[in-house]
Amino acid sequence: LNIAYFAGGSKDTLKPFYSLVNSKHNLKAVYTKTPKPSGRGQKKLINELFNAGKNNKIKVEAVNNFEKLEDIEKVKSLNLDIIVVFSYGILLPVEILQIPRFGCINIHTSLLPKWRGASPIQQALLNNDKDSGFTFIMMNERLDEGDIILSKKLKINSDDNYEGLLNRVIDIASAELITTIENVASNDIKLEAQDHSKATYCYRIKKKE
Repeated sequence: LNIAYFAGGSKDTLKPFYSLVNSKHNLKAVYTKTPKPSGRGQKKLINELFNAGKNNKIKVEAVNNFEKLEDIEKVKSLNLDIIVVFSYGILLPVEILQIPRFGCINIHTSLLPKWRGASPIQQALLNNDKDSGFTFIMMNERLDEGDIILSKKLKINSDDNYEGLLNRVIDIASAELITTIENVASNDIKLEAQDHSKATYCYRIKKKE
């Protein structure tokens, strides 16, 4: 399978990346955000995924949106079967969603339809939820509203913080990723529509929170 990975640049996005790199499939490209200046003097460019892609000789594109036709045409030229998306931070336009043969799979770190949006792990902790987990969805043009491919629950421990809980969720999601991709490609899945009446939303965490 020809696969592209669309994700933000934080270290949290590396585990799914390495699952894809180490699989028998062809990771054709990584799409991530433009590296941001960091540190004293704002000179050092930090994007963990960008660096990992380059180090593994994977084609890396830094695209913050897909408003340019040339960026959409580049994705089309990859002849993709599947796009995997994790924490990319933008809603992909329908022109991108329609490109891969078997669709776009999003890794979302909550038990959808609970905590759609940008900060599901943080909100689960702030809300004193008893459970977290991940959901793989078949993406559509709306925010985290796609049909569910796979969802797995994880108990939140009393000593969990954001980093620890996120790592545990991503570990199990990454372990399921390749099998899920293969099941989607072989049509060996039964999609489940989300119950939109039960949806809750979360937004970008602010410093005061």
